[in-house]
Amino acid sequence: MAGKRLALPAFLIVALVVAFFTLNKNGASKYVTIEDPDDSLDLLQSSWQPPHIRSLDVNMSDPSSIPDIPTNITMKRTPRFAISSSVMTARFTQYAMMLGYTLQKHNDLDALDAELILLVRTEGKDAVTPQNITRLERVGWKIMVEKDLEFEGVDKDRIRPYHRYNLNKLYLWSYTHYERIVFIDADTLCKGSIAELLDQPGEIAGTPDTWWDILTDTRFNSGVITFRPSIEEFNNMVVAVSDPNMHKPNDADQAFLNAYFRFRFHALPYKYNFNLIMYQHHRRTWDALWPEAVIVHFTTKKPMPSGHCRKGCNEWEPSEWYSMLCKEMLEFYNYTNELPLLG
Repeated sequence: MAGKRLALPAFLIVALVVAFFTLNKNGASKYVTIEDPDDSLDLLQSSWQPPHIRSLDVNMSDPSSIPDIPTNITMKRTPRFAISSSVMTARFTQYAMMLGYTLQKHNDLDALDAELILLVRTEGKDAVTPQNITRLERVGWKIMVEKDLEFEGVDKDRIRPYHRYNLNKLYLWSYTHYERIVFIDADTLCKGSIAELLDQPGEIAGTPDTWWDILTDTRFNSGVITFRPSIEEFNNMVVAVSDPNMHKPNDADQAFLNAYFRFRFHALPYKYNFNLIMYQHHRRTWDALWPEAVIVHFTTKKPMPSGHCRKGCNEWEPSEWYSMLCKEMLEFYNYTNELPLLG
């Protein structure tokens, strides 16, 4: 009797399996079917891929080239916000590592619903290397590889060398899977919360620029901006760069963005782009605002290997502070014997 009682459930299981495959066959029109292996490659190529996804070198006629598909993939939702920077030349790699380290030291990215994305250039002179990318990813950056933007009638060789590739920053306006993006130059350090930058209204906001003879400019410094991505805006800007009224031959992104968003941007507090030029030329303001500074921008003197700027040079105190944090970062990621101490 026990054997007969077990036979009935087994029979039902087989019947259900047969019925499932019969129904699935009859309803096959609901699903995508691939008759020709080449069609599958077209299907893959026609799907949009985020810029940070490296393309697979797959030869459909060679099954051995097709990678195994992981079965334990967990789909992760794209965060609402992006905190971005860029490294257009290899020498800025360590600066971006420092920025990434200090951003995460003072900000809980999960709580902000944000992620770090880094726009990099991997082709051409002084481009970012695979080793650079490995180090940048280790400190938390999601790498977004993009080719140099080209603009009709614009000779990029006429742009000042240190700013030659900065117009690639415009790519970020096309990343509309984020609600808002904060861009921060790599030659900065974070020393506080940037949550307020993710909650700004309007199209774009930036801190007024500072010069040796002007404490508060009417134009913003593009080293720290917060903006709302827009494909329409991106397309319009790429065209506008070719307009001589918007972009002068030797200018980079800052002059262009100020011209393009004239009368449309609003100002951020100085604490979000604490310009190093104030240390030498507006020292009383620097000292007064230092306790509340959030992002310190090393504009006039870039951090260099240990010993470059110590007591006696114009910016020695900020350089000592940078050096202290650099030592901390190198020890944290075990890079002390691989990378120089900057300051």
